[in-house]
Amino acid sequence: MVKKLIIIGVDGMDWDVVREYECDLPTISSMMKRSKYPHLRSVFPADTTPAWSTIYTGLDPSKHGIINFLNVGDKLNAYKPLSFDDFSFKGRVFWDKLNQQGLRCAVILPMNIKEGWEIDGLMITRPHKGRMCVYPQSRYVTYHPKVGLLGTEGKFTSEKQFGKIIKEYVCKAEEEFRLTKLAIENEECDVLFSYFSVIDGIQHDFWRHCDPTHPEYPGDNEYKDVIRDMYKRIDNYIGKIQKMLPDTPMLLISDHGHGARPVYIARINEMLRRRGYLTPRQAGIKKDKKFDIKKWVKKTSLTFVKKRGLPKWAVKIAKKFPVWKGIFASSNDFDWSKTIAYLSDLSALKNYSYGGIRISESVKHKKALCDEIITYLKTINIDGEDSPAFLWIKRTDELYNGEYLSRYPEIIFQMDERYGADWNLGEKLFEKQGFMHRLSPGAHRYETAVIASNGFLLDKTQYEMTDIYSLIMKISLQKE
Repeated sequence: MVKKLIIIGVDGMDWDVVREYECDLPTISSMMKRSKYPHLRSVFPADTTPAWSTIYTGLDPSKHGIINFLNVGDKLNAYKPLSFDDFSFKGRVFWDKLNQQGLRCAVILPMNIKEGWEIDGLMITRPHKGRMCVYPQSRYVTYHPKVGLLGTEGKFTSEKQFGKIIKEYVCKAEEEFRLTKLAIENEECDVLFSYFSVIDGIQHDFWRHCDPTHPEYPGDNEYKDVIRDMYKRIDNYIGKIQKMLPDTPMLLISDHGHGARPVYIARINEMLRRRGYLTPRQAGIKKDKKFDIKKWVKKTSLTFVKKRGLPKWAVKIAKKFPVWKGIFASSNDFDWSKTIAYLSDLSALKNYSYGGIRISESVKHKKALCDEIITYLKTINIDGEDSPAFLWIKRTDELYNGEYLSRYPEIIFQMDERYGADWNLGEKLFEKQGFMHRLSPGAHRYETAVIASNGFLLDKTQYEMTDIYSLIMKISLQKE
């Protein structure tokens, strides 16, 4: 029994996708319609880890510090994967704060939480190092979470394995719902939070096959309804939860939206080079042997993964020892004595339509230089179109001002979603290139996260991710 509030967190659920499949999603669409289809904006960057950290704590990434911007231009090539532990969250998250107010909570599979901890209520963690924890431990027998089903994320999949991966996603979704349903049936609590992961993963893998507007849509294919069917499955689960607890308010949220990974590239460093902000190690933009090696590695990688996939163990090694990133984007590419601005984004390999520009530490008046660069980049239009390359571009301190602001680049931007920021120089600013849109064709979106409610009305048309914590606290602590 859940008395005060049910919170359903769905990773990667997208506002536009819900509207597109609205007729097939009676529960979610009615929840959104009831509050006149409010919007929810993710954190910047629109990544799972910082977004859920903000939802849990109410702090933006510059204040909680869990940010994964890479300084690709680090002169030491010191690529460091984001690292944090449960101490980053314990005592700061909404369920601990509600416990302090005397409310019991059930927390099911929370993203970012690793080992977990004892709370007043129930906590079931996600798989971490091959095991899952249940608190209190005496409840493990009741729930018996299936690690083998829930620990299947983190790998690139070849198209030959699509049938298998769909079954894995379905089994994972069923297990996430089973644990949620058991918690509702067995726990006496005031607030329940349950996290569903599969929509994000299935969109990453199948977007190209489900979106007829995608430049590389293969035409009518057996996987064209995979994303829609998973949305329908989650909608069905939410409907069942509402029937189990018809009088308990519900809040539905996602951490970011989801769309197509950019098929085209925008050479940000080339834009900077043309105005003298960046100087290559070799004069001009003439291709060298290293450039040819990069192209060969990319092509070979694509061929291998498309045929065989990339197993989970290989992804783990790549994350822990990411020396491969130097092949795709290296600090050796530029003359750092003459370079004062350069691209810094989330990955040296994937293309994102959002990212940032770092300013050299040698620059004394950084804000003035930022404003100068922003003014210049705003004038750049996409080749052959009368539309700007950047939907918006600003100094980071105009968005955030927390103690971890230095972990961000000085400038952040959102481009036209068809284009991903690219590290390399080249004769063309815009070009169809890259291969990650084939290996992982879905990508996160900043503006299109989902928020919906049942049992109470949402009174704003536009929500920020930092609003969710206070909304949870407000509804949970309301007197009956």
